[in-house]
Amino acid sequence: MSVLQELTKKKYSSLKTMFDDKYCPTFVYSILDQTIPGAVYADDQTFPKSFFIGTESGIYFIAGDQGNRDFHDFIAGYYEEQVKSSKRFTLFSSSDTWDSVLKPILKDDLNQMRRAAFSYQPKSFKKTLQLPKGLVLKRIDEDIISHSTAFNSAYYEEYWNSVSQFASKGFGFAVLHGNHVVSECTSIFLGHNRAEMDIYTLEEYRGLGLAYCVANRFIAFCMENGIVPSWDCDICNNSSIALAAKLGFKTVTEYTIYYSG
Repeated sequence: MSVLQELTKKKYSSLKTMFDDKYCPTFVYSILDQTIPGAVYADDQTFPKSFFIGTESGIYFIAGDQGNRDFHDFIAGYYEEQVKSSKRFTLFSSSDTWDSVLKPILKDDLNQMRRAAFSYQPKSFKKTLQLPKGLVLKRIDEDIISHSTAFNSAYYEEYWNSVSQFASKGFGFAVLHGNHVVSECTSIFLGHNRAEMDIYTLEEYRGLGLAYCVANRFIAFCMENGIVPSWDCDICNNSSIALAAKLGFKTVTEYTIYYSG
């Protein structure tokens, strides 16, 4: 594997201005804010131009100068090591130019998906709708996590490193029917005053507007605390795109991810 340099954490905060918010995933800011563990590799410690940034759970972002051949070799080698150890490898590309560079490097071994990134329009915020009778909305805590089927402890261990880290730094809301967690909206990533939303509703409770209600409460919390809600999804996920529009999000860009499995 070609040797690139892992940047020291004291340099993380100075990197934020080097990325365009429109093209930079929220998990990158989570790493740079040291909200979650991760690593930043670059072609130079002092004047970095190419970046490879990743979470411990195997989600990566590549950005900067595309012409560095050593960097290309590093990516290829890193990917091969992940495959050998059967670890997750999901790579977010920052541009169409990087897409053209990555395809020969990764040799078509990976699946590709086009995703849309959305921007929230605050003026379009609407008050929370009334929940159906018998359902209550609460902020996610460790007790709710212990009863959740989708956003359970394994989920937070993967994306936040631990349930306690999420409880300390993250936030989310859930709709409950008795002890059953039936719909949730949580911050899968949080960084640089941005909170990326992840939503799930149990199949038998869909069609009741619960996802809208719980997402609206999430957005209201963001507005109250100076946080920008963030929404990304697969461009073929029509239900997610429709919900995003209903909540007040507008598409700002599309990008490609490469993933194994």
